[in-house]
Amino acid sequence: MTQLPPIVRRDLHFDMDADIPRYWVDGDAHKTRFFDAMSLMFPDGERFFIDSVRAFRADIADDPVLNEEVGGFIGQEAMHSREHLEYNERLEQQGIGAKELVEVVKNFQENRAKKLPPLGQLAVTICLEHFTAMLADQVLRHPETMQKSDPRMASIWRWHALEETEHKGVAFDVFQRVGGSPLKQYLRRSRAMLFVTGLFTFRVWQFMWRISKAEGTRKDWRGWLRLLGFLFISPGPITRITGQWLSWFVPGYHPWKHDNRKLVEATREHYDALVKGAAVGVSAAEYQQGKAWNAVAG
Repeated sequence: MTQLPPIVRRDLHFDMDADIPRYWVDGDAHKTRFFDAMSLMFPDGERFFIDSVRAFRADIADDPVLNEEVGGFIGQEAMHSREHLEYNERLEQQGIGAKELVEVVKNFQENRAKKLPPLGQLAVTICLEHFTAMLADQVLRHPETMQKSDPRMASIWRWHALEETEHKGVAFDVFQRVGGSPLKQYLRRSRAMLFVTGLFTFRVWQFMWRISKAEGTRKDWRGWLRLLGFLFISPGPITRITGQWLSWFVPGYHPWKHDNRKLVEATREHYDALVKGAAVGVSAAEYQQGKAWNAVAG
């Protein structure tokens, strides 16, 4: 494979105080809360990722390329954690019990960090990174995934998707360096993926169920059906990632065997320009660009 995209730490601030609709995905509560539930898991999750990779920094000190990529990975994840903290504070102000849900993630991560050895934590990290990379690919590859979303919120998710794609192979490369024989690596990461898949799926739906109780949408069965149609039929991001999920269990797998560098190139110019222009929130130009993307998706 030719050169991979550089891993760029983009210090962008997204304005969470703006007049963003409560239900910013097509005015739909359930579709919106699917994305919001994931956001609630991100800050503590990303800190866990950083710690699990940083634990092996000394083991890769003789590889300047990988060591630099780890630095980029840590920088990007730190920015994601910061912006999703702001995002989640907005959710807390909506009275949906966001802080209590964040505590669920925090307590679980702290417990796993105490019980799992460093290599086990890294195995969990590469599996969760695979999930974020799969979903990021859907956001970048299929503009209709964010169709009819408020452009300012869609911009946060596209930025996050771009950077998750840029660094999707870093934790895996560290795991390959420190994980033992190929067979041991394969068995460890396969077991971890089965665990992580169940946990991630349970946690997203658990959070959505609790949020729906807090805001009185739990019995809106049409809303739940619309969400299922969105996730599994059209645009169907969960259905579309099935092949990528299964590829994890192929011996010799690597995240960049799913080569989506063209998506990175098509997206990064916009965000790199924002960094150069201003480090203060989503500009009017970006808002209009988001509207244009949504028009294309429609």
